[in-house]
Amino acid sequence: MELFRALGALLDGPCGENRLIGHLLELGPVPDEPTHNDLFLFQLYPYASAFLGTDGHMGGEARDRVAGFWRALGTTPPDDPDHLRALLGGYAWLVEAQQSGNGKTAQACHDARHAFLWEHLLSWVLPFLTKLRQIAPPFYREWADTLEALLFGESARLGPPTRRPLALREAKPVPDPRRTDGDSFFNALLSPVRSGLVLTRADLARAARDLDLGLRVGERAYILRCMMSQGPRATLDWLACEARDWTRLHDRGGTTAPEVADFWTQRATATGRLLSDLSADIDSDTTANISADLSADLSADLSADAHNG
Repeated sequence: MELFRALGALLDGPCGENRLIGHLLELGPVPDEPTHNDLFLFQLYPYASAFLGTDGHMGGEARDRVAGFWRALGTTPPDDPDHLRALLGGYAWLVEAQQSGNGKTAQACHDARHAFLWEHLLSWVLPFLTKLRQIAPPFYREWADTLEALLFGESARLGPPTRRPLALREAKPVPDPRRTDGDSFFNALLSPVRSGLVLTRADLARAARDLDLGLRVGERAYILRCMMSQGPRATLDWLACEARDWTRLHDRGGTTAPEVADFWTQRATATGRLLSDLSADIDSDTTANISADLSADLSADLSADAHNG
């Protein structure tokens, strides 16, 4: 189980100890600190709540759910209870507790280990690793392959869950903006568990370049609103294409955890269908009103930026 802890430690970035770990695991040279920080502090957040929360932000109920699990084990939650390093360390601790226990104690640790694996790791880590392979340097791609192989072994050893993880059961899909407001729509798009998509700032920058749209610096929801106000159909079509890509990517993850991969595949499929419908309906009064509202909101934001600047 030390391998789980070692992989978690590598999320802390380059240092003498981590360079040694990387060498021992034959992952290659550890990337420098700017590369590490851009990857995990700016693009792809290694937090369960960033993937399982309602709006793609860290913290909130998704974080509290993990903290509650730590407390149920009789342990004080760490400062970042849903950070992947903490989760990998916690899982390793449960394995060791099971191996050193006996009778009812060992069985209780086994049950907690099974729940921890499915509820707080496999519920979200596979999409995280998939995106990491797309945007990370070779070191972290090797890291992702190693971790996925470990998780595959654990899922095979412990068996499937009796039902889907709670966060997946409770997650609502992306709402139709023709029946709700634009902010709710964009926030849900940026919540992986709701949309089935993992969209980083780099993805949105790529979209702006591909679609020849202006790119403004800001939160991802703000960037999406800006793109939508400039080219609603082009933006929706691009997002629909991303959803189709994610449908295929999630489907490939079925080998490691088919019980959760099926959820992610269905979610991305549903989002892609909604986005395609919105694009086809772009000339309708309802969709036109949404675009107009977004343009008005964006103009207000730009005016505030100018005033504050």
